[in-house]
Amino acid sequence: MHGARPVSVMAIAQHIKPDVYPNVEDDATIVVEYPKAVAILQPSWNWPFDRKDMEVYGQTGYAIAPNRDALRIRLAGQQAETQRAPAPLEPPMTDPVAYLAAVVRKDIKPSGLSSLSENLVVTEILDAAKKSARTGKRVTLPAKAPYAGE
Repeated sequence: MHGARPVSVMAIAQHIKPDVYPNVEDDATIVVEYPKAVAILQPSWNWPFDRKDMEVYGQTGYAIAPNRDALRIRLAGQQAETQRAPAPLEPPMTDPVAYLAAVVRKDIKPSGLSSLSENLVVTEILDAAKKSARTGKRVTLPAKAPYAGE
């Protein structure tokens, strides 16, 4: 989002399999509003199989990653999608435990999606989603980060 902070969060959560997950909701839909975009997240433990997919739609095209090894792209003016494999990750990014060990050893510094500032925003979104699901209302986020260092 090029550093843009979310404007608001709306969420619903359901408890579809209480016999399997007795203490938590197992399905949610979260809408995160940004100044010039909307993200729709659908986290769930209710699916019959593992899913790790993403769809991104923009003004001039889309990119769909049905799994970590495939990417489908279509841009304005193209009649069909192109398919390609994403660039492979380099170690230690290929293994979360190896990545954590490299951070602890100070071989690398967390950046990008692993940075503290990014994860503070994620926590803010998740807290707002919990509140929205509980109250049934849209939660507006502050324009500036409520924590030190931002």
